[in-house]
Formats: sequence, C-alpha cells, structure tokens
Amino acid sequence: MALNVSDPASWAPNLTPDQFWNERSYLAGILIGAVAYGVHATLFFLTLTLLWARPRTHWKDYIWITYTAIVFIVSSLGNGGQFKFTQMIWIDNREYPGGPGAYFAEQSTAFESTLCNAAYIVNGWLQDALILYRFYIIFGGSVMTVLGPVLVFLGEMGVSIALLIALTTEGKTIRNEVAAQLFTSYFAISISLNVLLTLAIVAKLLFVRRRIKHHLQDSSSTYVSVSAMLIESASLYAVCGILFLVPWRLKSPVQSLVLPTLGQAESIAPLLIILRVAQGQAWSADTESRLATSTIKFSSSQHMDTIALSSANGSKGASTTRFHRGTGASEYEEDGVKVEEEIIKKHDV
Repeated sequence: MALNVSDPASWAPNLTPDQFWNERSYLAGILIGAVAYGVHATLFFLTLTLLWARPRTHWKDYIWITYTAIVFIVSSLGNGGQFKFTQMIWIDNREYPGGPGAYFAEQSTAFESTLCNAAYIVNGWLQDALILYRFYIIFGGSVMTVLGPVLVFLGEMGVSIALLIALTTEGKTIRNEVAAQLFTSYFAISISLNVLLTLAIVAKLLFVRRRIKHHLQDSSSTYVSVSAMLIESASLYAVCGILFLVPWRLKSPVQSLVLPTLGQAESIAPLLIILRVAQGQAWSADTESRLATSTIKFSSSQHMDTIALSSANGSKGASTTRFHRGTGASEYEEDGVKVEEEIIKKHDV
C-alpha cells in the first residue's frame, strides 16, 4: 500500500499480528525495565548513604560498599547497552530487511547487545552469591548445608559462560538452537536455585517465628516479619524469574515484557538485603540465639503486678530471669534457664 498522509491505514508497516505483538512487547519491556532501573538507582544511593554513615570498623563494612557499587555499575552498563541496542533497532537501522524484529533476532551478537547480556549474567552471579551467603548465615554457618547449593551455583556459572561464548560467536544468536538451549538452562538453574533457597530461608524464619511466638515483640518481629522473610530470601528475583521463564519456554512475547525487569530485579533484591544490613535489621550469625533468649520483668500497678516479656538483645544462650512477688526468695531451674524468685511485699494502693 502506497503511503498517503491523509490515510492513517497506510502508515502501518506490513507486519503480521504476531510480529506487531513481538515488537510492541519488546519496546514496552524496555520501558518497564527503565522504571525498574530507576528503583535500583534510588535504592543504590539510599543504601550507599546509610553504609557510608555507619562506623566502618570491620572489613565487612567495606565489602558491602564495594559490592553495592559493583552491582550498580555493572547494572548501569547493561542498561546502557540495552538502550543503545534499542536505538539501533528502531532508529539507526530502521530500514533493515525484515524490520526491527528481524534486526533484533539476527543482530543480537552486536557489541551493545552482548554487553547487556554479559552485564546481567555477571550481576546474576553476584546476586546468587549473596543469597548463598545469606543462606549460610541464616542456617547457622553450616558448611555442609550450603555445599549442595554452592555446587549448583558453580554449574550455573559454567552454563552461563558457555552461553556468553555462544552469543559472541559468529552466527550464534539468542534464537539459535544451541544458544537458546544454553539460555534456557542458565535461567532454569539460576531461578530454581533461587526458588529453593527462598523457600528454605522462609521456612527457617517461620520456624524461628513459631519458636518465639509466645513472647514476640516489635524488636523480634524485625527479623521474622513477612517483609523480613521476603527481603532476606531475595524472593523478588525468584518471582520475576518464574514470570519470565514460563513465557520463554512457551515462546510467548510476554517474555520480552519481563526480561528487562528481571535484569534489574537481580540487582534490586541484593540491595534490599544490604539496606537491612545498613539499618542494623539484617539477620546475623547470633540472631536466632538472641531471639530465643528472653527477659521477664515485673512492674507494679494499682491492682496487680504486670509481667513484661522481651528479647535480651545483648545476650547469648540462656538468661537469668528474676520474679518479684512477695517476701522471701527461692531459686529453681526450668527449661535450661536459671530462674531466681525473690518475694517482696506487694503494694495495695
């Protein structure tokens, strides 16, 4: 159909409905991913400010700052490469035979596209490494517990390196059979690992919550609240990963809506954890023992004595608890906790 300024129907390219949907979903996904990058950037500067304001007395303080900066820089490179490749698709090479969809499918080995893929794969390593570390900490620093996930993580790295080699080899694009299989394998391993670790961490925190539910207070809920479970387990990446992997396997254009956001989610999820570290709210090696230790206090009111049960934040292991009720004193052992009972005269006001 000849172009006619007065005929809007002639302005549309000669594409099938599926081609339209593919190109629209790709562009919409880039825009949604840009919003996710804005969230990432905001969290980065907020987290960096809090980390920098903390007293830096341990080498881990500098590790958190370095890790946060590396994740943001790598993510920014990937985002920039994606924006540039999008510009090449729709502006610089708009007359490419077959249109933007063909350019995207056939030229994904371009440097800008490769930079984007490499950056997001590296950030995937960093994200998975952090969730493995958190898994190790939350499960009491047990090497045997983390051994299996570490082996899976190493396998994931091997597959992703093979994928990068395939994507940078002439004639191998993301639509190529070999590259597509590696791409599927990489995300399947990464997302499965994250889902399993997410479920394990949530189960652990639920177990701790159940143990201390009878004396759960605000200070304790910081570690075992629903939001804490979702953040500590990096569930954001696991959810986004599932939302991407299913359409990818079904060869649905919906995958293009999710993939750019997934690339940012793998950076946002670790930052949310580090933000809790910067705020002093993250789970540490002795958190479980501190939550399991409680202090009971009595305060006198007009009609009765009031018992207040709270977590002893500075203690480890069993605590000594005192009861004041009348005159005299007694001492006994209960559940491994030494308890002294001093009886004082009750006031009748």
